[in-house]
Order: sequence, then structure tokens, then C-alpha cells
Amino acid sequence: QYDEVRLGRWMERQVAAAGIDTLLGAILTDVAFAAGRVEHIEFATRFGAVRVRAKGFVDASGDAAITYASGLAVREPTAPVYGSLNFLIEDFDREAVAGLDMEDVRERLKVKGAAYGLVRHDGWLIPFPGKGFMLANINHIETPLDPLGGSRMVFAGRQQADAVIDFLRAEFPAIFGSAKVRAYGNPGIRQTRWIVSRRQLTLDDIRKAERPTDAVARCAWWVELHDTPELVHWERFADDHVYYIPLSCMVPTGADNIVAAGRCVDADTEALSAIRVMGPCIAMGAAAAHALSLADGDPVHAVDTEALQASLRDNLDRKD
Repeated sequence: QYDEVRLGRWMERQVAAAGIDTLLGAILTDVAFAAGRVEHIEFATRFGAVRVRAKGFVDASGDAAITYASGLAVREPTAPVYGSLNFLIEDFDREAVAGLDMEDVRERLKVKGAAYGLVRHDGWLIPFPGKGFMLANINHIETPLDPLGGSRMVFAGRQQADAVIDFLRAEFPAIFGSAKVRAYGNPGIRQTRWIVSRRQLTLDDIRKAERPTDAVARCAWWVELHDTPELVHWERFADDHVYYIPLSCMVPTGADNIVAAGRCVDADTEALSAIRVMGPCIAMGAAAAHALSLADGDPVHAVDTEALQASLRDNLDRKD
């Protein structure tokens, strides 16, 4: 497990070293879109309004915010996809935790979880050796698309975190008799709204693992579909199975200077459940930046594919 505090600070230092101007705490309020191009984006900040002009824009919002605000077509789930709220637990017995059996926890959740207000039967409790706390990922919460519902989701997730602590204290007192929440996270949202592109990545694509001509990211994560409150649907691949994300599923139809990256690229629900995790999202972010840099204001979907793939060789081709 990585240390999220140190990792976050390392990322901030890399951004600063790259000379990137960073606008913190900004909320998108409007997008000026005409003739297939975003001309500028309007933001609200606590110190006033800000207008950002650029040759190209990466929609890494997770919710296709730039694409949606531009009036372009987007997709929404036809069935629920559940999020989770990860949180940290402290004051458990550090010696007794060595005997923690997650299968036993999951079996107990099936039988008794509902009595504590819990709906999910699987998940993880992951101790950080030597740190005195563990990560809990053991709940499911619905992900709404309206502002008030989004706020309610935060409190619903934290109520479930409290319920997990009640469950662990009562059912596994030797380990968790004095445990409490060290830090509540914010809900992790897996799927809300995503772009409509020139090509939708499908489950069949990632199963076949054929490399498309415009491949820009190489991935290996399994299908991880959180489509029921109780369980996660997994489709596991062999250790040497890799598949690819094409640039054409990252460019919204009707846009010349937007590239999506992360969980709002165009894929069917099963394929999106595999590529929306951290590694593929980082790879898509790099691909989006390189594509817009090479396009230099021209339509990004017409970029020189060979030059783009050469700049992304470390992810696409390297095996060392």
C-alpha cells in the first residue's frame, strides 16, 4: 500500500517542477463551444471568476463535465453502478490482526451484515504494517447525478463507515474491540456520465486484446463491475493478458480539441469497469497530454498516430 499523504505531496512537487499554473478550488461554470472547438472555459473561485483559454482541453473530470457543458452527446448508466467510501481504522489489536481472515469477515457479513445496516458482502480490510492503521473498503453506496443527491451520498457513505466499525467491534472483538475510524474518506465514484466518441471500447475488445491502430494506453486490470449492492462481479484475465485503449474512444464526437481521460472515456459498462482504475487513468492522462501537444491546435483526432505512439512507447511497447 502507498502512503496517500506522501504520494499526494510528491505529485504536487512534480506539478510545480513542471511549471504548471494550478487553479485550486475552482468550479466549472460555463464552456464556450463553437464549430467543434472549446474556445474558453469559465470557472468560479473564492477570489472571483476566471476564464481559461487554450489550444486544447483534457476532460479528466470523471463526469465528462467539459463535454457535457459543451452541449455534446454523453452517456449515462442504464443500471446502477455503486461507489464505495474508503476509510482508515485505528486502535485495533496490532498483534491479533495477524490472524484476520477476510473470508471469515465476508461470511459473517452475509449472515449478519444487514443487522448493522450493511449491504455489501465482500470488500477488504488492509492493515498497513508498522503504521497502526488499516484501510477499509467494505461498503457500497448509490451514485446519483443530481447535486443534492451527491451531497447526501457523502453522509450515507460515512454512516456506513460507522456501521462497519459497529459490526467489527461486535463480531470480532479480539481484534476490533477498541477500534474506531481514524479518517473518513470521500465517496469513490465509479461511473456517472461519460463521452460519446468515434469508437466505443467494449468488453469484447479487452477480451480479444487486439491492438488497435490508434492504441495509446496498455492495460491489464480485470473487469471489476460494482453492479449490485452485495457483491462485485469480477472477470479475471491471465497474468500475461494485456489490452489497449484507442485514442478514438477518448475524443468526443463533434469535438476537435477535447480529449477525455479517466472514467469518462467512451466504453461499455463492463470495459469501463476495467479501465477506470488508477494505472489506466494515469496512462490515459499521459496519452491525452501528448495528443494535444502534437496536435498543437489542429484537430486532435487527425494527429500523427506514429508520432503519438512513439512518444508513448514506455507504456505501449516496453517490456523491461
